[in-house]
Amino acid sequence: MMAHNLRDVIIGCLMITLSLTACSGTNTGTLSGQNDLNTSPQLTLEQADQVAETFLKAWQETDYVTMYSLISPNSRDAYTETEFTDEYENAATQLTLITLQTTTISSLRQGTTAAMMYDVTFQTEVFGDLTDAGRTLRLIETPAGWRIAWSRMDIFPELAEGARLERSPQMPNRGNIYDRNGYVLADQEGSSIVLYGVIQNMPSENRCIDYLSGLLRREREDIEDLFAPWNPETLFFLGEIDPETYQREQSNLIANCGITADDTFTRPTRRYFAELAPHIVGYVAQIQPEQVEEYARKGYDPDALIGQMGIEQSYEEYLAGKPGANLVIYAPTGEVLRELAQSDAEPGQSVYLTIDRDLQEAVQNAFLEAYSYSSNTWAQTSPGAAAVVMDVKTGEILAMVSYPGFNPALFNPDYPGQNRGAEIQALQNDRRTPLLNRATQSLHPAGSVFKIVSTAAGLDSGVYTADTHYNCTAVWSNPRDVLAQRYDWIYDYGDNHGWIDFQHALTYSCDPYYWELSVHLNDTDENLLSNYAYLMGLGVSSGQNDIEEDVGYVQNPEEHFRRSGYRWSIGEAANLVIGQGQMQITPLQIVRMVAAVANGGTLWTPQFVDKVQLIGEEPVLDTQPIATSVLDFDPEVFEVIQEAMCQVTLDPNGTARFIFEPWYQFQETDVVVCAKTGTAQTGDEITKPHAWFAAFVPQDDPEIAIAVIVENSCEGSEVSAPITRRIIEDYFGLPHSEWPSLWITGCTDLGD
Repeated sequence: MMAHNLRDVIIGCLMITLSLTACSGTNTGTLSGQNDLNTSPQLTLEQADQVAETFLKAWQETDYVTMYSLISPNSRDAYTETEFTDEYENAATQLTLITLQTTTISSLRQGTTAAMMYDVTFQTEVFGDLTDAGRTLRLIETPAGWRIAWSRMDIFPELAEGARLERSPQMPNRGNIYDRNGYVLADQEGSSIVLYGVIQNMPSENRCIDYLSGLLRREREDIEDLFAPWNPETLFFLGEIDPETYQREQSNLIANCGITADDTFTRPTRRYFAELAPHIVGYVAQIQPEQVEEYARKGYDPDALIGQMGIEQSYEEYLAGKPGANLVIYAPTGEVLRELAQSDAEPGQSVYLTIDRDLQEAVQNAFLEAYSYSSNTWAQTSPGAAAVVMDVKTGEILAMVSYPGFNPALFNPDYPGQNRGAEIQALQNDRRTPLLNRATQSLHPAGSVFKIVSTAAGLDSGVYTADTHYNCTAVWSNPRDVLAQRYDWIYDYGDNHGWIDFQHALTYSCDPYYWELSVHLNDTDENLLSNYAYLMGLGVSSGQNDIEEDVGYVQNPEEHFRRSGYRWSIGEAANLVIGQGQMQITPLQIVRMVAAVANGGTLWTPQFVDKVQLIGEEPVLDTQPIATSVLDFDPEVFEVIQEAMCQVTLDPNGTARFIFEPWYQFQETDVVVCAKTGTAQTGDEITKPHAWFAAFVPQDDPEIAIAVIVENSCEGSEVSAPITRRIIEDYFGLPHSEWPSLWITGCTDLGD
């Protein structure tokens, strides 16, 4: 009430001032000064109204240049254009302004001055619609025409010189992130156990390093680097673990590292459970300088933490809730002149993912074990790997791992490490690019996994039938191929595949069969094979927007010419048909394709989020499976590909039989793994190939599809197949089989 009375007094005084000005022929305050007088009586009230309306319209459009051009010379003397603009931009920030609307009430003229009465409604992010009625815009005649006799009170009447408009944000609690079963992945009210150690107190430094490698899910070399700078008697930071893990591991911490309760402390924080799924969950961090204005207008406190990656970022609007605030005009003395608005904070919603926390942990552990076990062989050349597990009936992502991972808590300013900034810098500069989500952003040729597409293209187009036979020797040549002769992977064994049909060509991964197919596909239509790749989800967007992904590409004749300047040839077709040449795809694209093969043609949009809700309330977002498209192939196409993939692990000559034959005997299970191996060459003889393995299980009524890539390692059957086997064991609750002995002795670099 006091604020409204004050405003009425100010407006009343203004009317008196206008009357006195008209009678005396002089101005006071901002209306004074001979520079603002115009002795010409030809200016009309309608012209004043037009200037005022132009000024208000420019305010609505944030056209501060136009606004400034319409203020009086005296006002421009008092405020530079930069100062004028800053006043309005600051007001917009404090208001969290989206837009505004003005309504003219009336206008009047008194001699060389005029006044327009109007209402304004501010549409704001935090306060909703905020109406300020009965405002007055003052104008004065100048040699250039009517001009606004502007002061800060034209933003708000109480905003006299020295007063300030201030919004006091109230940030609500951030929502949590859970897995599909309600197990926490990111907990706003969580806590972590901080571990410290002293080398001279450890029963065995090497044993402690080995133990911490598994406990903290970090490679042994990283733990060695952690220990290296410290003297034996120095207490130093080792890492953090969850309270649940600490309770379980207390005795092991003492036995292996001499870490007692005195070497730990509990700290409250936004806890990321066991550093699981960091590339999906993401992390929170401080608002960056380039983001300050954007988030200030959304009502955020400048010191607020926001999602900067993954679900934390893409679901920021839900997780952060709605900031509340008080909007007040203060006098220079701190007295409240006017309370403009108040908005209560609304709590953040929790996000439930499709991820299965236990399976996610198992896949991350599988990669850690694999790289540790093969530390003297392929792990020395491999910078990283990725795996995706998808429900073939819904498109839900059950697990997605990019290896190596990172600790999302590191980006929170409350992280207790000794040199957080240096650790972040090291993470960003790491040659293994741990911040890169290899599952959705790492681009590589698909190798022989692409033969699934080639088989579908050959059968569905009618270029080949399932009974098309070919004598698959180890050497292929075509007079139109510039390479003259190409050699199958079996060539180095001094063997060949003999006469085989289309199904066995896929099972045995016979390159000559597919090279011959490429000629017939290319003669039918140069774009045929690439078009089938797009249909099956390669080189195109997966359709999801939750996690950042790279589309990559599968080269077609037009793209090839644009990039190279050369026309498409049989050589390019022969490369493409076996998944080599100019092709860049992701594991996420491969798993979608395999899921579509397994389920009979439905290409799902990958689903990472199940629902968004407050506990005890109805979901505000309840997602459903989305079919991007349905592959309208003849059922025989799927039958041939499915059977061929199952025989990869069953047929004595299947490319992954040597990995799965002892497994079938060991597990005594009826689960049949249907798969395709792939070894993608990197373009030179020195750099190791990328190992692919794509699978669906079980053979009857498939449940999941899996795609695994291990970069710069060995053959797909030698490296990625055993890792996929471990994932399947964990999914079905089967005992773990041993890692291959060839990981100790070295890969053969033969096979597929």
